[in-house]
Amino acid sequence: MSSKAVGRDIIQAIVENLHESREPLRYSTLVPSIYAVYLHPDDYDRLAGIFPRMREEAKRALAEELARLNGRRRALLPGLAPRAPKHQSAEPDWYIKFHKDEDEELSPGDILVDSQLALAPEKEYGAGAKTQRSVTLTSGGETRKLRQFSEESRPSSPAVARLLYNDKSGQRREFLMTTPEISIGRGGRTEYCDLQLDAPADISRQHFYLRRDEGTREFFIQDVSRFGTTVDGQALAPKQWVRLSSRAKIGLAEKMVIEFEIL
Repeated sequence: MSSKAVGRDIIQAIVENLHESREPLRYSTLVPSIYAVYLHPDDYDRLAGIFPRMREEAKRALAEELARLNGRRRALLPGLAPRAPKHQSAEPDWYIKFHKDEDEELSPGDILVDSQLALAPEKEYGAGAKTQRSVTLTSGGETRKLRQFSEESRPSSPAVARLLYNDKSGQRREFLMTTPEISIGRGGRTEYCDLQLDAPADISRQHFYLRRDEGTREFFIQDVSRFGTTVDGQALAPKQWVRLSSRAKIGLAEKMVIEFEIL
């Protein structure tokens, strides 16, 4: 097993994820256009300087693979329809981003690819668009599918609360709460969060929950983290709902502060 991931293998892992993530329709087969690539910290740090070049070559490889797949569609005889639906990217361009595995799940040389394929919403009242995600792991020269699942985005509703914070790079972010309950944390490949934070590893994948009582319109918070949550400087007892005031500063593991405001 190789002790390090090289650029050629990472690009090939992205192409192999495309194959694992195809979605056949009636007249075409869709492939993802968004790829998140996770690498061991040693591999990430070693390759960070050439990520722009790797990204461009990966885009070229994806386009060539799409053309190769469609080259198989040629009809056996002139005038006959092609044997298979045309493969198409879900978006006009390819989007590839490299991430450091801060959860210590990957070994040196491992390549995890998490792709996203946006599907059209179903034609029924209240149905939102769906995103199909496929996660593949390349390790020891072999690629296997870890998981495939769908995430549904609900139609937008009026915002009931606002959360303001600075991400790990210092950029100001805003999140509007539009549902009765949300989860906040770093999230992960197996941990879904409504608000996924770009934050240090001390912040849990699911750090705390926010809930709005539909009857009283009061807001409550519950800490489910490893290293703790505070509200206006006061530590919360784990896994207990606590009422929030109309404005509050929520601290996460002494690493981040989120400003909460009821709208």
